[in-house]
Amino acid sequence: MKIIKVEPTTPMISLTWMIGSRCNYACSYCPSELHDDFSPHPNLEKLKQAWDNFYTKTKHVGLPYKVSFTGGEVTANKSFLPLVKYLRDGNFNIGQLIVTTNGSASKTYYLQLAELVDAISFSTHTEFWNKDKFFGTVVAVNQVMLRPEKSVHVNIMNEIEARDQIPYFEKVLAQNNVSYSVNEIRYD
Repeated sequence: MKIIKVEPTTPMISLTWMIGSRCNYACSYCPSELHDDFSPHPNLEKLKQAWDNFYTKTKHVGLPYKVSFTGGEVTANKSFLPLVKYLRDGNFNIGQLIVTTNGSASKTYYLQLAELVDAISFSTHTEFWNKDKFFGTVVAVNQVMLRPEKSVHVNIMNEIEARDQIPYFEKVLAQNNVSYSVNEIRYD
C-alpha cells in the first residue's frame, strides 16, 4: 500500500481552556492541580475578559476557533453557561465548542448546554456519582446531539472499585448508541 496524499484536519485555532480547578468531586486518582474544593470560580466578567484578550491577539489569523472546556468541573461554575452563550452569540468565528464534564449538573442544564456546544464528553466517577442520574442524563443528551454535527462521548474511568461494573456501563451505552471508551487510570 502507498500513501497518496496527507491532508490536515480543518484548520482552526485550538484552545483548551481550564476555567478553574474547583470541582464538586474529589476522586482519589485525580491530582490536586486538576481539582480542589476551595478555589473561587472566576465570574463571568473575568471569563469574558480572558476570552476577549485571547481573541484580540489571535483574530488576525482569520481561522475559526475550537474551544475545549475543562476543569475542575466546568458546570459547577454558575458563569459557565452564560460564557458559552456569550461565545455563541458573539461574532467570534466559533467553529467548535467542546465540554468535558463529570455529569453532575442537572439534565435540564445539560440539555440547555447541548443546544450551544458541538460535543460533550462525560466521565464516570463512581466514587461520587448517582449512576441512574448519570446514565439518564447521558442518554437524554445523546438523543438531542445527533451525529455527525454534534456528539456525546462517555469516558468510562477504569476505577478499581468499579471494574466489575464496566461491562454493565458498556451495555447501557451501546444499547443507547452512545459513544464510549474505557480510560485507564494511573493511581500513582
